[in-house]
Amino acid sequence: MPLTDLEARRAKPKNKDYKLSVERGLHLLVKKSGSKYWRMKYRFGDKEKTLAFGVYPETSLAEARDKCDEARKMLREDIDPGLEKKKARLRKNLESGNTFEIIARQWIAMKSKKWAPRHSERVTRSLESDIFPKIGNIPVTEIDTVLLRSAIDPIQARGALDIAARVRQRCEQVFEYARATGACSHNPATPLKVIMVSPEKQHFAALTEDEMPEFLSKVRTYNCTAQTRLAMRLLMLTFVRTSELIEGRWVEIDFENKIWNIPARRMKANRPHFVPLSTQSIGCLKQLESITGFSKLLFPKRGTVKEPMSNSSILRVIERIGYKGRMTGHGFRSVASSVLNESNLFDFDAIERQLSQEERNDVRAAYNRAKYMKERKKMMQWWGDRIDTWENPSQIVFPDFTKDHAS
Repeated sequence: MPLTDLEARRAKPKNKDYKLSVERGLHLLVKKSGSKYWRMKYRFGDKEKTLAFGVYPETSLAEARDKCDEARKMLREDIDPGLEKKKARLRKNLESGNTFEIIARQWIAMKSKKWAPRHSERVTRSLESDIFPKIGNIPVTEIDTVLLRSAIDPIQARGALDIAARVRQRCEQVFEYARATGACSHNPATPLKVIMVSPEKQHFAALTEDEMPEFLSKVRTYNCTAQTRLAMRLLMLTFVRTSELIEGRWVEIDFENKIWNIPARRMKANRPHFVPLSTQSIGCLKQLESITGFSKLLFPKRGTVKEPMSNSSILRVIERIGYKGRMTGHGFRSVASSVLNESNLFDFDAIERQLSQEERNDVRAAYNRAKYMKERKKMMQWWGDRIDTWENPSQIVFPDFTKDHAS
């Protein structure tokens, strides 16, 4: 007679394990410890195998029979139920290990090999703040567009449109990485493009050329440290980004060849950048060397040689001399771009290369760096002279580059 639930419940442990048969290979294994397990014996490929169906009474007799019926159906279809169970368990383990946060951090680790460290930090921080708390612990296979939207909509709702757009793009790239690694087969971030509110393009405040003489006069008379004043001057002369300036190191300065070699890891586009140094820039650096030459950093923070000065130091000076909202550290790049382009003396691509608006094509980028270096050296000296004329209008005579500027 088939085993009944009452018999299963009353089965007592003995001095060794024993089995109580149910039907068609299904049996209850009673361990000498008193534990009871559902097992099914079957043959597949001329091999005898055992399939586990759970522990009694958590798994009832009826449930064990249903599982046995499913296994027998697989056997009729020439499918090994034991192997299918292992596959299902592996898929479940894979999914539980493929949460959005785990996949996203794998993607960041891969991309960080080419990203600048500061960019890696920004990407990680944005996902940690806005995405991981909402969907970070959910397997990527279970995240659809509606669920992802529930994490991104609040960012838009608080008015952070640019952040929302960037977060959506990053999520899209995470899911593309997940697809490439086989973790999922869809990308729920792509359809969200159509509902994203485009942020208004922000332009950094910058002065016109006519306003520069008065601005420089106020900078010259403002009471600040020599280091801060030299930082502002070098920023004007080289028009690098503020972060590239304050994190600069003396080892990057080649005084002999008059070149500032900024390594790729410190650049926004993660490509090395070469800044020809005018005589004014060299003079500025020589003065700075007498102040901070003891440090590895060009502009160390006051009281330490291991950290750079604050990126807000220059902005504070600009604000205190009355130019808040009219000028920024980044504004020097805009001024340089406008003046150099309007001069009609220099090739547009040479100006763009000097602004480190790099080509995405690495081969073309390397070609352009070499091609325009001679012109960029002339251009940076011309720019240094232009700044001098704003400070001392009667003392500088500009060289004429109209005949050979396209060298």
